Formats: sequence, structure tokens, C-alpha cells
Amino acid sequence: MEPWSAVFEQQLERVRLRAIRAAIRAERPAELPAAGARLADLEHALPASTDRGLAARFGLAPDDVDLLWAVVAATADPLLSVHLARLGPRAGRGGLSLAQYAALADLDGRRARALAARLAGAHPLLAHRLIEPLDGRLLTAEAALVAAPRVVAFLGGDDALDPALAQAGGPIGLPAAPVLDAAAEAVIARLRQLVADGAPGAIVLQGRRGVGRRTLARAALDRPVLALDLDRLPRAALVLGDALAALGRECRLSRATPLIAGVDDLAGPDAEIVARRREVVRFVDAWPGPVLLTASGPSLQLETSRPVHRVEVPLPAPRTRAALWRAALGADLPADAPGEMIERAAARFHIGPAGILAAAAGARAAAATRGDAITAADLAAGVRSTVEERLHGLARRHTTRLGWDDVVLPDDTREQIDLFVARVRHSFQVLERWGFARHLPGSGVAALFSGPPGTGKTMVASLIAQALGLELYRVDLSQIVSKWIGETEKQLELVFEAAETGHAVLLFDEADSLFAKRTEVKGATERYANLEVNFLLQRIESFSGVAILTTNMDGSIDPAFRRRLAAHIRFPHPEEDERLALWQRLLPRDAPREDDIDFEALAHDFPAFAGAQIRNALTTAAFLAAAAGTPLTQVLLRRAAIEESQAMGRVVKSERGL
Repeated sequence: MEPWSAVFEQQLERVRLRAIRAAIRAERPAELPAAGARLADLEHALPASTDRGLAARFGLAPDDVDLLWAVVAATADPLLSVHLARLGPRAGRGGLSLAQYAALADLDGRRARALAARLAGAHPLLAHRLIEPLDGRLLTAEAALVAAPRVVAFLGGDDALDPALAQAGGPIGLPAAPVLDAAAEAVIARLRQLVADGAPGAIVLQGRRGVGRRTLARAALDRPVLALDLDRLPRAALVLGDALAALGRECRLSRATPLIAGVDDLAGPDAEIVARRREVVRFVDAWPGPVLLTASGPSLQLETSRPVHRVEVPLPAPRTRAALWRAALGADLPADAPGEMIERAAARFHIGPAGILAAAAGARAAAATRGDAITAADLAAGVRSTVEERLHGLARRHTTRLGWDDVVLPDDTREQIDLFVARVRHSFQVLERWGFARHLPGSGVAALFSGPPGTGKTMVASLIAQALGLELYRVDLSQIVSKWIGETEKQLELVFEAAETGHAVLLFDEADSLFAKRTEVKGATERYANLEVNFLLQRIESFSGVAILTTNMDGSIDPAFRRRLAAHIRFPHPEEDERLALWQRLLPRDAPREDDIDFEALAHDFPAFAGAQIRNALTTAAFLAAAAGTPLTQVLLRRAAIEESQAMGRVVKSERGL
């Protein structure tokens, strides 16, 4: 318990006696000596160290501390109101006016005017939101001053966090036995070096979400760390300013180091973003010691007069991730569970401590619902839930009911697909165990699927994900692309980060809309479009997950992407024998049909068809048959194929089969 909480009631009594003494001075001077004696006895019993502690934390002069206690008493003690009313007017109900305080403290005219002048400027009592004018009115001699509820509660011994701050942050805890590898220990050593002298400035911890930036910050410091998460605040500069004021006040009260999380959201030229960034810079400039910030990358540039230090926080190594999985699962991990299950999860899922904790909780819930021990499938399900939460609707899970038997492709295309699957499946062995990772900027695998519409690019992407035991997430470009400068890159970064867990394959359908060739800069539009492409070039190169890009316009993709791709697989338009196989395979066995259907004629007469068009024609014919109450016939199939051709803007030359 803080020292002043033990004297809280005595301080309130002291202010009450001072108010009584002031009233007696004006009304019954003869009784003044007795009242003064009681007050002197009480003040003599109060330890001076408590006031010195408050003064040191907030940069207050002795008179400032005295005013603070007076306002706290006026805010917290209902018995004081009657006595204050005898000392002079005040605007509003409750609180303490400067006029009343001047009478209570027996200030002469010079000291009273000096106090009013100080409060009219950047006074620490107001700057730190310890006291404020009631209802936000201008500070005049009669304006009522009230103490912040958190200040009253804290001085009274309440250790509960400020509710305004608790909604968007709080103290950062430290595991009883944190799992740290050499890279984490290096980060801790670097942080300790930066904060050793307590010099003011910003320390930006850079790394993907969930790698343990906050935990390492807490492990490096010998004092509490209080976090404010920008993602949990409304996007308004005024709200952020109030939250930062609450953070600063709470950190001073509890002698904690402030941490501002998620500052990536402050990058960009939008007016509201600039206003929010200025609030953070103002906080960094005013804070007397180091301020910790977390970011996913180096995109944010702080326009602060203080030094800015950047510390990279890497993803824990696979061996460390395995230890984190065991620690997170604890007693819920079966004693007879194969060690290989944890080792595979650690190698497969590129997530940090926070992600592993969340995934372990999801796996535990899945196993409990089933009433069985935790399995590898439960671990995968737990990771999937964390991926979907991070994507925030920016990409949607995509599945297919088809199988490899439904795919009709040339042999060389199938070989390229098999090689791509093998590259993903054996990436850990080749890159990590065999040491090839040191030659590459990233451990990810990206491929470009190009070819005419309907040739099976998206379907093959789904089948590849199934073969790898991964989920396919189709990027929703309508949610990604923004008219605001820098917003598209932010959204893409969220998607890439989520996919880098190792549980998701990213699918960029119609990728030419994002990965288009850079153009000559003739204005702002071309410049910012080129910046997006430059970001994607760098991000694909450092990507550690699996991404598939599909396009119908191969020539529109920027050439610089090609050297960053593990594979470029072309899906040609099917030849006649391949179209024949598609007509036959895509017609379900359970669908009723006549025996004399001429699939060869359909394959020959509709050469523009690829798999998607054949599927559409078969589906249309099935509905025609259901409506007519007949099985599928050659006439219905041909009629449906002609309608599909017309939808494509083509004319059927041959009338064979009618």
C-alpha cells in the first residue's frame, strides 16, 4: 500500500479543520487559537515524506501538493461542503474554487494571484489531469475544481486500474517461468541497455503480432509496464489524447513505464491519423523517461525531438516454440502424447508466445467438447481460430468438394503442381535442417497461376491446400483496397501476418489488380499505386508462408514479382481430349441421363469451353431436366452449352447434335 493511503483520512480531516479555522477567522476570531491548535497537532502528526512522494512523481511544488489535497478533500468528503460554503462562492455544485482555497489556506493577495496565474498556464496539476474545472468550464476564481476519481481512489488506497485505461490496456504480466531463447535474451539485454540511464525517448519494439514484444519488455524492466492498445480505442484524436493522459497519470501513480501498442495505425497522411500521431508524439516528448511502443514493421516515422531506438523482436525458433507449446498446454497435454505432435506443430505453425497461448486454449476447448485427449487436429483447430480472428474479414476461408480426379490438366502442368506441393511440404527440412534458409530473404513459397478463365486455377489452389493439410483463405480485395493512402498496405500486412502462422494458404484471385506493372509517374495517382506495388514486392520477398496468385492476364503482372516466385504454373486452355474428359468427369454419377449422350460431340463443338464453362453448362442442363421431369439428354446438354456460349459472347458454328 502506498504511504499516503495510510494518512488519507487524516488529510481529509486536516482540510476540514482548515476550512473551519478559516470560517472562524472571519466569524468568531476569539475561537481561532483553539481551532489553530487542533490543526497544528494534526499537521505535526502527518509525515512529510508522503507529500514529497507526490511532488516527485508529478513535478509539484509544496503549494501544489497542498492544493491537490484540498481539492481531493472537497471532492471526497461530503462533510466539508457545509464549511466550504461559508468561505465564498463557487460555480456549480461540489468541488473547491480558487477563492475558497485562498481563504482556506490564508493566502494573501499576492500569493492568491500567483496561484491563479500558474493554474492559467500549463500547470502539472491540470496537465496530468489530477484536478480539473468542473464541467470543463474555464478556470476562474469562482470555478469549482474537482479531483479525478482515479486520483481520489488511489490516494485512498485503491489499487484498481483507471477504468478508462482498463478498457484499452492494463499492466503487462510476466509468466512465472518464461520460455526464452538466445534471440529473446538478446532483446532483453538491448532493452535493459536502453533504459538503464532512464533517458527520455521512444523505444520501438518491431515484430509480428504475438511474438512476445510486451512480455520481453516486461522481462527487461525492474518496474511495472502499463500498456495502452491503440487497436482497442475509437479512432479519434480527442479520445486518444484522453487515454494517453490517463496512461501518463497511472504510470506516475504506480511508477510504471508506459507502453503504447499498435502504433502501425498511426502511419499515413490522413488528417485524423496525423492528429492521432501528434498526440502520441506529444506524449513521447513530454514523458520524462523512455516510452515503449510496439509496431509490426518500420513504416511509422515519429516526428519527435527525442531519440528513437528500434529493437527487432524475432519469431522464436522452432525448438523454443515447442517448449512454449508444452508450457501452454501444461497438464492438458497427455502424458503419452507423441513428442512428434508438438515438434510438428512447432515447425508447422509460425506463431509466437501469444499466438501459442490462444491456440492452446482453442485446442483445449475442442478436446473438452469431444471429451477426449488433445490431438494434432485440435492444435490445428486452435491455430485456425487465431488466424480467422486476425484476418478480421479481410480474407475468407475457401473450400472445394472436388478432388484431384476432377482435375484435367496436361502432364507437365501436373508435374509443376506436384513440385510446388513438395516444395511447401519439405520446406522446413531443406531450409532449416539443410541450411538453405541463409541464402534466402524469406522462407515462404509463392506461386503464380496464369491462364484463361475457367481453367481450374482456383480449384487447384484449394486442392493444394487440402493436400498440405492447410486452410485456403481467399483475399477479399473489396475489403483490402482503400482510397486512403497507406491503408491498403496496412490491410495487406494484416493478411500476410495471419498467413505466416503456417496454417493458411493465401489466395489472391485476379492478382493483376494488386500486382500490376509499375508505371511512369505522371501524378499522385501513379506514385501511390507504385508505392503499393513496391510494398508487395518487399513483402512477398520476406514472406514466410504460402501464397498463390491467379491471373487471366499474365502480361499485366510486374516482372519484378517473377524472380520472387517459387513457381509460375501456366494453365492452358484444354485441348479437345481434355474437354472430353471434363464433360465426362464433371457430370455426377447420380445424375439421371440417357445412354446415348455424345460427349465427344460436345467437346468438339464447344472449343472455347474450359472447366468452369463445362460445369456451368452441365448445371444448367440439370435444372432444365429437373423442370421437364426427364433425365439429362443430348438436346438439353447442347441447349445449355449454347446458352453458356452466348453468355461468353460466342456463336456456335456447328449444329451437330440437335
